Amino acid sequence: RIHRLVSMSNIKFDAIVGSGIEVGTRVKIPDDLVPADARVEIDAKKAAGYFTDDEVPDTKHLATTTGRSP
Repeated sequence: RIHRLVSMSNIKFDAIVGSGIEVGTRVKIPDDLVPADARVEIDAKKAAGYFTDDEVPDTKHLATTTGRSP
């Protein structure tokens, strides 16, 4: 049994649960642990269906998300 799984990956979650391991609580990666230059990737993952308890970003929001400054 995993009491708290901190992962947004459905592939990992499905493999864990599919192998018979019970997951107590699924937790998204906390925003304060995501570097500012990784925001593009995290928002894209949320929009693609990765686990989040936040609002799923829409196309308009994704267009305004920026990564590293040049």
